[in-house]
Amino acid sequence: MSDELTVPLGLLRRYLTFHGWRRPEHVATTGAALEGHSYADTFFRERSNGPRNVDVYIQREEGLEDIELAVPRTLESRDAARRVAGAIETLSQLEARDRLQIVADVRAIGFDVVKSRVPDDLVFDDTIRLNQAVNYTANFKKLLAASATTELRPDLYYGRVKKEAAQYAEQCRFGHTFKGSFGFTIESPVTPNEEPAFPGMEQQPPFERRVVQRIARGIGVIRDAVRGQDPAIVVGGYETGFSANMCDEFADLVEQTAPSGMGFGFAFSPEWPTQPIAELWVGPQHVEMSRVAAKSMRERPTMQPVDVSGRIVRLQNQADPQDLFDQTHEREIIVYWKGEEFGEMNVRMSLAPPEYLAAAEAHLQGHEVRAHGRLERRGRVWWLVEVTGFAT
Repeated sequence: MSDELTVPLGLLRRYLTFHGWRRPEHVATTGAALEGHSYADTFFRERSNGPRNVDVYIQREEGLEDIELAVPRTLESRDAARRVAGAIETLSQLEARDRLQIVADVRAIGFDVVKSRVPDDLVFDDTIRLNQAVNYTANFKKLLAASATTELRPDLYYGRVKKEAAQYAEQCRFGHTFKGSFGFTIESPVTPNEEPAFPGMEQQPPFERRVVQRIARGIGVIRDAVRGQDPAIVVGGYETGFSANMCDEFADLVEQTAPSGMGFGFAFSPEWPTQPIAELWVGPQHVEMSRVAAKSMRERPTMQPVDVSGRIVRLQNQADPQDLFDQTHEREIIVYWKGEEFGEMNVRMSLAPPEYLAAAEAHLQGHEVRAHGRLERRGRVWWLVEVTGFAT
């Protein structure tokens, strides 16, 4: 069997299950005697003295004879490739479609796919420059990680990509390029849908699906903002669309791959039903809107309750540190904090005189301090405000 007709066995089983093929309970897979005359009975009878490397799937339709497929359990046996080829050929005949189409649909069952096209003026003899391809793959990986981080914690922006988001991006794959302008394919794996889907009942999609949907929604919102000439549309939609980080990564992706514009299409695994999304084309004006929206989101103050702890890296006091009654001068410290959600950062806070003296002593001794408050960004500086519970 040629490589273009090979499919992972796990995806082939998912495809069969999704399309109504079932493994019958009565098919024996041990040494028990099989006296029937079906393909499965005959096969297992012939292999009664050897290992069973096959699962049988049956398609039943009222008024028609059962159709059976034998799918190898592993690809290590001598006849495994032949049996996979036979299964694909059978599906091709039953569905009246080309074998390559069957293979494509089998592979698609386990992935959500993003197809990106660049315009013809950037294509020469069905190819593009190598630096464009490198920029595309690197920047799209960053966009996936940014979307996953934002999905895990929807906010205007974040300080660092979350570990789980980086791991997800590593699992995504670069698929086949395609013609029609020039196209890239990114495949995002999705977990199997093991719960039955009923008409009219919505299922909570898996995390990987939500990450790709967030990208699709975000691009749509960027387009809406360009039509309305209003970046506030992007800023107001951060909870389900782009964060500032995603805006920046998206702008880099388009600008460094196809500055004149590119299209994004989405094909979702049918195991998790969802509404189709038409291809979305963007250009320089969308890049500019993304930049403006990102800047606006980063300038917008955020207030989040957190517990900060770490070593003091700076003390700043405009008054006599021993004067506990002076309330007219600022006493500030900067703490180096490794926040789980925000990454490593310096956090500035203002303290009352007694707390500042305790902080100065902790700094001299090299001890850590801790405090609770609300984290706020002012320009490029992070502040802990409404500080309570300061301790060393």
